[in-house]
Amino acid sequence: MTTPIQQLTNQVDDSAGPKYQPPWDFLTTDTNTGVGGKYIYIGYILGDSNPVTSINFVAYDGAQSNPPSGWQWTGQDLKQGAGGKYIYMIWKNGESSKKPITALQLLVTNQSTQPAIAGYEAINQDLNQGAGGPYIWPYYSTTISMQQKEEAILAKA
Repeated sequence: MTTPIQQLTNQVDDSAGPKYQPPWDFLTTDTNTGVGGKYIYIGYILGDSNPVTSINFVAYDGAQSNPPSGWQWTGQDLKQGAGGKYIYMIWKNGESSKKPITALQLLVTNQSTQPAIAGYEAINQDLNQGAGGPYIWPYYSTTISMQQKEEAILAKA
């Protein structure tokens, strides 16, 4: 069975990473790819209890001090130091009517519309909105595991 994502975080640094930070694993795509600023990565912990069931990325013209009502967040602007919109990752845990989220992916591309990725749902928010650079499109899955995703990437390398 595919183990869902249980917790989310961000790692922020002045140099490329992500850095080793147990018990967290990190997506290897910097949310500021191609636009300068801080190196920012999305981290996760897998687990069966109280899994993440909704995720979104929201853009604002100014800094925010609280997440939208009913959502959790880290409070980290994913564009820190790069200009453009203030973009935050928000999520909900344990919604009984929704399937647990089992994988996240960020696609860096020059395509202004999100390409379809088999097994993934697109989240319609460019993580580089207003900052220039390539488009960074987020995706989530409720069927693919983070383990399978890593193995698929390694098999192509």
